[in-house]
Amino acid sequence: MAVADVLRWQVHPLRWEPPVKSALLAGLILASAASAAIGFEHWLYGAFSLIVLVIALSRYFFPTQYALNGEGFVSAHLGLSRRRSWAEFQRVDEYRDGIFLGPFTRSGRLDSFRGVFLRFHQNREEVVYFVRHYVPGQ
Repeated sequence: MAVADVLRWQVHPLRWEPPVKSALLAGLILASAASAAIGFEHWLYGAFSLIVLVIALSRYFFPTQYALNGEGFVSAHLGLSRRRSWAEFQRVDEYRDGIFLGPFTRSGRLDSFRGVFLRFHQNREEVVYFVRHYVPGQ
């Protein structure tokens, strides 16, 4: 299998997950915001909690674009781009829904802050092959 020059895809779980799941999540967020507004007796607390929950779950509600090339990858989400080089990573862990790139050979407590998770969308084989081809030591 030849490695492509650039591999691009978009992930948007809100569009691909069952509508019932998305509706339940939206209902839970609205109920939490309403509870905050009622509990603290001011609508501002409800609005604040609504904003915080939507931002925390933004990778579900809003699309993320990925572009991989020979030098590294770029992920773009909500107008913010993150560019990383393959040389920064030493470990690759495969999961059902994505691939984790870690900066150290062994896992640690701070992995979620230092590593990167690339989510698949019907392109698991291509992403895994591409990443394993370029990450040193894989």
